[in-house]
Amino acid sequence: MMNMFRDMMREERKKMMEMFFKHLAGSGQNNATNEVASVPNIMSALSNRIDKFVFDPETDMSFTRWYIRYKEVFVEDAKQLTESARVRLLCEKLDSNTFEKYQRHVLPKEVTSIGFEETVATLKQLFDVKTYEFTLRYQCLKLEKSDAEDYLVYTGRVNEFCERAMIHELDCDGINCLLWIFGLKSQREAEIRQRLIAVLDREYKAGRKVS
Repeated sequence: MMNMFRDMMREERKKMMEMFFKHLAGSGQNNATNEVASVPNIMSALSNRIDKFVFDPETDMSFTRWYIRYKEVFVEDAKQLTESARVRLLCEKLDSNTFEKYQRHVLPKEVTSIGFEETVATLKQLFDVKTYEFTLRYQCLKLEKSDAEDYLVYTGRVNEFCERAMIHELDCDGINCLLWIFGLKSQREAEIRQRLIAVLDREYKAGRKVS
């Protein structure tokens, strides 16, 4: 059923892009100058379909997770763009902090001089996180139902997270530690939260009891 749904969505997306390109062709954009001029229109149309990537390890928002959602837009729908234009489109959808960190990492190269696949690989290297057991458990407490979700979808998401985090194996001391850290809500305490979670991840990984 899911495969059939994905195939239907892929076919619908293909039809939409074909209609878009036909519209451009029917607007008299037949010479080389107008074809070049149409590139910003194509990029704008694609960009409007892609949310900004904001790296957030606390909510398990890694680059790989984000890219999987939009991969077909970059690979299939944008295939009429040059590789350099696809790189520009990708970089445009990075938030300012993410882009600046990536830009510094690739110096002295210019970001647009790097191939698309290499750009994706580097972003995965920089903005993917290995999510450990206690980190997943902390993320379970931060789950929220979005307005776009129905109760069935939300229930499935909660069940999936709790299963991945093995919540059923958490003892009383672990619950106490989890709730104590979760109570550190201030942005000023963000670094403390991350450090404590990292410590607890190490303790659990080593099989030591936390209290």
